[in-house]
Amino acid sequence: MKTVIEPGASIDTLTKGELSEELAAQTQAAYRQLARSVKYLRLTPQSTAVKNSAFVLDGTTLSTGPREGFVWTVRRLGVAGLTAGPTPDVANLYRNGTTGLPAWQFNGNNFIYTFGKGEMLLLPGETLSLVSLGTIAATGQVTLFGDAVECAAEEIFKIL
Repeated sequence: MKTVIEPGASIDTLTKGELSEELAAQTQAAYRQLARSVKYLRLTPQSTAVKNSAFVLDGTTLSTGPREGFVWTVRRLGVAGLTAGPTPDVANLYRNGTTGLPAWQFNGNNFIYTFGKGEMLLLPGETLSLVSLGTIAATGQVTLFGDAVECAAEEIFKIL
């Protein structure tokens, strides 16, 4: 579009302050949009009792995963209650049940792990389960706990 400016005509331009205010408002709106639907959460600790030198913490019945329509990137997981020592108790972490291929392994000496963005991802409806490996020395409660970042499934790019 061409504009012809004639002698004596006036134009209204933004001042430096007005331009700064407008750019700041647009930047804030862009950040709010990026943050929308992203939520940090502490996973509800899930516990089970050790019986006969073994335990099973079945996440498929305890709902230890994202609700439908959401994904989690797990950032920290820990297991309390395993016995430490030269032959520590060992437990396998599974996705979607208590068998199959383990997603991670914990022991009494190394019981808290951190994960980078997208390294431990749970999709809608997936769960975490924890199962002792072999005979264990622990006798009390074993508890799975941690932290995750949740977002709407269609916006997974925000947490990767």
